Amino acid sequence: MFRKAILLALAGAVAVFGASDWDDQSIAQYILTIQQAESALFTQGLAQFSDSDFHTAGYATWVRNRFKQIAAHEAAHVTQLTDALSANAPAECTYNFGFSDVASFIDLAQRFTTVEASAGLGSLPFIDGSGLAVNIAAAGASESRQAAWITSAVQKRQPWNGAWETPLEPSAAYSLIVPYIDECPDANPDLPLRSYPALTVYPGYPEQGGTVFVSLTLKAAAAKYYLAWLDGLTVQYTPIANGQAAVPEGLDGTVYAAVVSTQDPPSAANLVSGFAVVQFPFDSSAVDTTEDNLPKVSTKN
Repeated sequence: MFRKAILLALAGAVAVFGASDWDDQSIAQYILTIQQAESALFTQGLAQFSDSDFHTAGYATWVRNRFKQIAAHEAAHVTQLTDALSANAPAECTYNFGFSDVASFIDLAQRFTTVEASAGLGSLPFIDGSGLAVNIAAAGASESRQAAWITSAVQKRQPWNGAWETPLEPSAAYSLIVPYIDECPDANPDLPLRSYPALTVYPGYPEQGGTVFVSLTLKAAAAKYYLAWLDGLTVQYTPIANGQAAVPEGLDGTVYAAVVSTQDPPSAANLVSGFAVVQFPFDSSAVDTTEDNLPKVSTKN
């Protein structure tokens, strides 16, 4: 196992995908696409689960009321970018979120708000205009607060993941949203997003130092594959053997994992899967920042 700076991964993503693949309009369309999905998630969840359902699940009325406030925030994000893009705004897709109870709705809401924050942060290197960058950063900061409230006040876990948010470039973030999209209008713009095979990592709440199972269908075989663990501004790698990979130490909160063919920063050059969310919750007695998880570049071993 070794660690590299994830900032290099973002730099590599810009270089591999090419700045010409994206412009401010297409980035705005991409962010709006995932904001529409998130807004639909909260709208559908609140329509499906009443105050009584929340009470039965063990949550007070104020919890559902806070989710109503978040739903209003997401609707505002969608309206603002839709108005800004005008005729170039993509239309809303249809979705299948698959939540069956209040707990599964809350869990998916936590994932979506965290991914949305990572998506906004990871889109910044592709943006030319400062106005769009400020807009996306402002929305992303709101998403981070929402995710923090869900994990801490509602789920009684950690209020943050660590000292840094984890950035995800557009195709990486979209790979976490697309499984919940059923169909999009044909007239929607074609965005320069790469499509990757879906990845499943289980258990979704593993023990650090333990083992996870990796489920992925590959079209071609490489000599060796690795599971890349993205946590804040660093990424660690563990070899995959017989469909299993070791879990590194020092992972905190919501972590992203993807299969890569080389021990280099994840990019179009070595990614062979989409991303998966893996959770490492911690309580208030934990130390979530040590010298070991500071961003740095290590030599391969």
